[in-house]
Amino acid sequence: MYKGDYSVRRVPEVVAHSGYALIHFYSDVAYNMSGFNISYRLNSCPSRLAGRNCSGNGVCIDGVCTCDAMYTGEACDLLICPNNCSYSNGECARDQHRCLCGPKYKGEDCSQVGDLGYWEVIRPRGILPNGSASHTASVWRDSLHIIGGESYGTAGMIYTYDFTGNVWETYHSTDSKTTPTPRYGHSAVIFGDKIYIYGGVKSGGVVCNELWAFDVSAKSWENITVRAEPCNSSSLCGPLKSAGHTATLVTSKRSIEKMIVIFGHSPTYGYLNTVQEYHFGTREWSIVKTHGFPVKARYGHSAAWDPLTEQIYVYGGYTSEAPASPLLSNRLYSYNPSRREWTLLSSAPSARFLHSATFLDGLMIVFGGNAHNDTSSSSGAKCYSAEALTYDVACDSWATLQLPTQLRADIARFGHSSAVFNSSLYIYGGFNGQMLNDILKYTGGSCYNLTLPMCLNTRPGVKCVWEKKIRQCVPITEVSKAILVDTHWDKDEAYYVRCPGERRSSIAANIMACSQLEDCVSCVHTSLGCGWCPHANVCSHDIVCKKPVPNSQAFTTERAVTLGSECPVVKGASCHVYHSCQTCSVQPDCVWTTYEHCVANDSLVEGPEQPVQKCGPICSELNSCLNCTNEECIWCHNEGRCVDKTAYTASFPYGQCREWTTIRNRCPVSPGESACMSHKWCSECRDAPECGWCDDGTGTGKGVCLQGGNNPPSSCPKKHWYFTHCPSCQCNGHSTCVNNSSVCVQPCGNLTSGDHCETCIPGYYGNPVNGGNCTRCECNNHGSHCFPDTGKCYCTTKGIIGDHCEKCDTQNHYHGDPTNHGSCFYDLTIDYQFTFNLSKKDDRHYTQINFKNSPPKADIDADFSITCSVLAKMNITIKTVNQPEKPLLTGHNCSNFRTRFNKNDHSFGVVDNVTLTTFFVYVYDFQTPLWIQISFSQYPKLNLQQFFITFSSLQFLNSLLGAQNTSIVP
Repeated sequence: MYKGDYSVRRVPEVVAHSGYALIHFYSDVAYNMSGFNISYRLNSCPSRLAGRNCSGNGVCIDGVCTCDAMYTGEACDLLICPNNCSYSNGECARDQHRCLCGPKYKGEDCSQVGDLGYWEVIRPRGILPNGSASHTASVWRDSLHIIGGESYGTAGMIYTYDFTGNVWETYHSTDSKTTPTPRYGHSAVIFGDKIYIYGGVKSGGVVCNELWAFDVSAKSWENITVRAEPCNSSSLCGPLKSAGHTATLVTSKRSIEKMIVIFGHSPTYGYLNTVQEYHFGTREWSIVKTHGFPVKARYGHSAAWDPLTEQIYVYGGYTSEAPASPLLSNRLYSYNPSRREWTLLSSAPSARFLHSATFLDGLMIVFGGNAHNDTSSSSGAKCYSAEALTYDVACDSWATLQLPTQLRADIARFGHSSAVFNSSLYIYGGFNGQMLNDILKYTGGSCYNLTLPMCLNTRPGVKCVWEKKIRQCVPITEVSKAILVDTHWDKDEAYYVRCPGERRSSIAANIMACSQLEDCVSCVHTSLGCGWCPHANVCSHDIVCKKPVPNSQAFTTERAVTLGSECPVVKGASCHVYHSCQTCSVQPDCVWTTYEHCVANDSLVEGPEQPVQKCGPICSELNSCLNCTNEECIWCHNEGRCVDKTAYTASFPYGQCREWTTIRNRCPVSPGESACMSHKWCSECRDAPECGWCDDGTGTGKGVCLQGGNNPPSSCPKKHWYFTHCPSCQCNGHSTCVNNSSVCVQPCGNLTSGDHCETCIPGYYGNPVNGGNCTRCECNNHGSHCFPDTGKCYCTTKGIIGDHCEKCDTQNHYHGDPTNHGSCFYDLTIDYQFTFNLSKKDDRHYTQINFKNSPPKADIDADFSITCSVLAKMNITIKTVNQPEKPLLTGHNCSNFRTRFNKNDHSFGVVDNVTLTTFFVYVYDFQTPLWIQISFSQYPKLNLQQFFITFSSLQFLNSLLGAQNTSIVP
C-alpha cells in the first residue's frame, strides 16, 4: 500500500481457515480519514493484487504460493534481485535468490555505500515468535532477550534470539508461581547475568510496581523485594506503579552501579516527572530529588545512556504540558545521575513517542515512533513513523538519517525495541496496525575516508571528528575522555574539530528559545547559551544584561546569572509542573486549587489566596461504568476499565479499547452486566463486534442483545439468533409487519407511534424501544404534553413550574396553588403598567397567563386596562371577604380593553390586615409570541411631587424585573 511518501510492504491480509471470519473496523479516537477499500477471496493464496493470486507472479497450490523464478515472498511480490542490484553495484545470483554486492556496497539491492552506514533485514531460520510491542530487549553475550510486550494475548513472556545461529528460542517455565505474568510497557536493564524488569501493564490493564530478575545463566526468575523509603501521605513512595517509563543502567567508576527509572504513567498520580533509583548491591529503592531545568511529566519517551559523557539523554514522549492537555514533545534533556541535574538541550525537528533511542559510537540514533499529534483530521503527522534521526551530543545538533528505498520490510512502526550488538543497531518488533516480529539491522559507517566538510557534516551512524595533526577524520571514540570533558577541546589551538560553524538560523532559534523561559532556574539550565537578567526578570541569549540608570535614559551593564547556584531560592517554584491533584497534594510546598492548577502553598509565597480543592476519586479505582462516568473519567466497555480523561493514550496505546463513553446513560443497566445488554436496538447490537441479537420469535422486532459470535449463546435458540444482520420486521414489540416486509402495521399499539413504533404518542412519555412502555404525562391539568424521555411537563400557564406543574414561580412574583384545580397569578402593583413579552423559545408552550390585584385605597376608583398583541380571550373575576370568586367578564377579546371599578360599588382597601376585594384576570387561548400590557391604577388628581417620586422608583423596579421580560411604567 502506498500513499505519498508512506508505504506498507506487508500484505494486510486476514486468513480464516475455519470458513468463518468476522472483520470489525473501528476508530478508537475521534479522527477523520479518507477510508479504504477491502476485497475478499475464497480458496486463494496471499497476494498484493486484489484480483490475482500470488500477485500474478506465481501459482497457488493448496493456499501456498509457488513463485516464478525472479520472485519470492509469501505473496510472490518481492523481486529476488530488486532494482537489478543497482546495475554495476552488484550482480544477481538467481540460485541464491539475492544480490551479490561489490566491495563498497551493501543492502538488498546493493544501493547503500557501506562507509556511510547501511540497513538490512535479518531473516531468522525456523519458527518466529508472535509479534509484540512495548516489550524490552536486552543483549547478553551473543543473545537478544525479548521480554513481555503487548501481543493481544498471543505471545509468551520471553523469547531469545541467537545472533550467531540466526534462530529464535522460546523459554518455557515449569513453575508459574515463580514466573511473572505477561506484561507490556515495563522496563528492563541487564546487570551481570541478570535482566531486571520493573513495572508495566499486566492482564486486565493492571499497572504494577513489581521488580523481577531473570537469571540468564540459570534460566530462572526471582521476584525481588526492595528496601523502600518510609512512606507517609505527604510524599511519593517508591517503587511507583508505572508503565511507559524508562530504566537505564548507570555504570561509572565514580558512582555505585544503579538503575535509574525516569518518568512514566501511574494510574494514581497520572503522568510522572519522577526519577527513581534502585541500587543493585543494597536493593534500596528511592525517589530522588532532582534539580536543574524543571522537567514536565511524560510517557513513552526514550532514555539513552552515553558512556562518553556519562549522562542519560531523554527525548520525546507524550508529555503533560497542562492539567487537561497532554501532547507530543520534541524536547531533549540530559540528566546527570551524579549531580541529579536536568539540562534542556536543542529540540528535535519533530515530536514522537514510543520510539527508540540508542547510542552508537558517540551518536544517538532515534528510530520510528508515533508522531500523530493531529486532532480531528490529518495534517500529515504519521501514526507510524519511518523516520530515523541522529543527535550529535558534541555539537548539540540534530540530523535526519537517510533510509534506503529498497528494503524488504515495513520500516514505519512504534512500540519497538532497539539494542546494540557488535557495534550494530538491532530493531525488533513494534506495531504498525499489526504486531511485528521482524528484525532490522543498522551498521554504522566509517569516518576514515571522509574529507573535512563531510567529516563534520555527515552522520554515517558514528560521530566523526577531524584530527588536525594527521589531517584525517576519526571516530569520536578514539578521542581520550580527558579531551572530551574539556569544553575548549575544539578551539583553534586544539588537536580536533568536532562541529561545523553555527548557522545564523540556529543562533536566531536559540535567541527565541531563551526569551521564552520565564524563570532563572529554567534559564540557566540549558545548552542554548542563556543568561538571566535579575533586574528585568528576563532570560537573554547574552551573558551581559542592560540595567537602566535611575532618572536617566542611559544604561549600565551587569553580568547575567548563568549558574543555578546564583538563582534565588523560591519554595514551591516547581509546583506548576504537577498536573494532577494527587501528585500536587504530596508535594510539601504545593496545593491544588479549584481551578485545577498546582500552585505554591499560600503560606510560603506571596499572592492572592487560592481556593483549595480536595482530590476526587482516582479513576483507575472505580470499577463500574456508572461511578466512572459520574466523575471526570472514561469508561472502556470491552476492557471493563475506568481511566482518567487525560490517560486514554497512555492506557490504550495499541487500540485496545474498542468502545468508550463518558456518558452515564450509555452504561449497562446493572453493574457486572455485559455491555451488550445496554443495546436496545438490533442495529446498535449488531455494530458491537462481541454482540448478537436474540429475537423473541413474535415477529414484532422485540428481542435482547447478548454476547456471542456467529454461533448463538446457549440461552438463545439458533433460529432466533442474528449476528451479522437483523430481523426485517423492527416494530419494537408494538406491531407486526405486512407480508413479512419491514413496514410496520399502522397505527402502532401500546400508545406508540413512528415508522417503527419507536416513540410515544403525544401526552405520553417513556422509551418504547424493544417493548418499553409509555406512561401518561401527569401535569395537574395544566398541560397535556411532556418531555418524551423524562415526563417533565410542558406547563401551559405562565408562572406554573415543576416537573408536574405543581408549584408557582414565587421568585418571579407568581403566587397561588396550582394543585386541586387551582392556578398561579402574577401580583400586579397598583399604579404601574406592566408589559409581559412571551417570545422566547421556552415560552412556546404557554396558552394562558393569570394576574391579580387588590386595590388598596378605599376612597378612589380603580381603573383597569389591558392590551394584547394577538388574539386572546379574557375573563375577569372578583373575590370579596367571605365570598367565593364570581365572574365579572367572560370570554372577552383582550386586544384593547379599559374599564373602571367604582369605589361605591366595591369595598377597596384593607381592614384588620384583611384584603376586602381582589380582582383576578385570566388571559387564555393565545399562541406565542405575544406581548401584554396591563395595569390597575387608583390615581387621585395630579400631584406633581408624588409623580416624580413614583417615576424615580420606576428605574429600580425595572432593573429587578428585566430578567422576566416584564417591564413597568407608572
